[in-house]
Amino acid sequence: MKSLTLAFFLSVLFTPSIGQDTQYVRQIIDSLCSPVYHGRGYVKRGDSEAINFMMRELRKLNGSARLGVITFEMQANTFPGALSVELNNNVLSTGEDFIIDPISGGAHGEFTAVYFKTKWAKSEEELFAQIANGRFEGKVVVFDEGAKNSNYAQLISDVRQDPLKAAGYMILTEKPLTWSVSNSFLQIPILSVRKEAYKKKIKRVTLNIDQEYLTNHRTANLMATIPGTDTAGKKMRVYTAHLDHLGRMGSEVYIAGANDNASGSAMLLDIYKYYLQNPPEFEVRFIWFSGEEAGLVGSQYFVDNSPIDLSKIGFLMNLDLMGDAGKGVTAVNGKVLEEHFAKLSSINMEMGLVEQVKARGPAANSDHHPFHEKGVPCFFIYTMGDYNHYHDINDVPENLPLTNYSEVFKLIVEFMEIGI
Repeated sequence: MKSLTLAFFLSVLFTPSIGQDTQYVRQIIDSLCSPVYHGRGYVKRGDSEAINFMMRELRKLNGSARLGVITFEMQANTFPGALSVELNNNVLSTGEDFIIDPISGGAHGEFTAVYFKTKWAKSEEELFAQIANGRFEGKVVVFDEGAKNSNYAQLISDVRQDPLKAAGYMILTEKPLTWSVSNSFLQIPILSVRKEAYKKKIKRVTLNIDQEYLTNHRTANLMATIPGTDTAGKKMRVYTAHLDHLGRMGSEVYIAGANDNASGSAMLLDIYKYYLQNPPEFEVRFIWFSGEEAGLVGSQYFVDNSPIDLSKIGFLMNLDLMGDAGKGVTAVNGKVLEEHFAKLSSINMEMGLVEQVKARGPAANSDHHPFHEKGVPCFFIYTMGDYNHYHDINDVPENLPLTNYSEVFKLIVEFMEIGI
């Protein structure tokens, strides 16, 4: 610990103060979340348009920017056109009153609603009898997620296997409506509907859902490089963030993804700016991944087809959900890389930055994970605060506080400078 403390004080005395530009970061987040990028998803090539935007920004910052574009193909289930739900002729609000399960197929027409009774789930014999007599055929089955019955709850968990051979499923819920992406699809729709959205008994369900499965969606990862001034004996540092998000839920609604992960993508640009103004001795790579929301597709492709020697990476820092550090940050892999985590915590304490730095074990929850599996030392840093919009229509720039953004920026850059 003495050597780290000495290194810290030397860094304060002999290196430029760590700068950041919150106003610039907000501008970038606003841009990435604008309708022209369609939620940076796979409808209308929003992900590719966001990559093009990022390339333009990098060249604005550095006319001779060293950029690399690594293209790949992926699969994604999308909802590019009509997406409407009516209950007894009452129109629901997409994203606010209901969401469609990302694995859903399309559907058009009016369907009879059947409320699933808990007694039908009391035994397999009873359930099979109901299915055999055609009770659910051609109908939308309505489940109440609040029902206190384990067999009933298991059926809700199994709706993606179409256990009742129905025309579709509707799950009434009191949970927040959070969306995601699927790389496979069913032939039927599955809907989650807020109980508060419609309190009357549902008799008819009118659906107008356009769905398109993309089998060979072409997208890309983007890499920028800042060469070191004296790289002899020094391993490179790598900063990563995913640029894609969930995209459009129908033609009228998109999920902006301000915190997830316009915030991390913008912070990478801000760190790039910092290194332009304060040239590092070590080489620095910045990678913006696509396909994260569909299952870490972009980062896995990068690792499997890496244009850089992974053994030369001294440390990789993955940034995701950087919008509110009011309660500190969490370092995934902090319980694995204990010495690195101790340095991160010590820097935070010495500089008096955020409330806490919390260690977490390994998790396949962001783009650091494929690198971790290859033995690359890495953290996934995400912020902790009161901001609770995640994969929903309210994760928008105007709601994002960027609490303690400057402090998190300083912690990360200082760690990558002296904590390796």
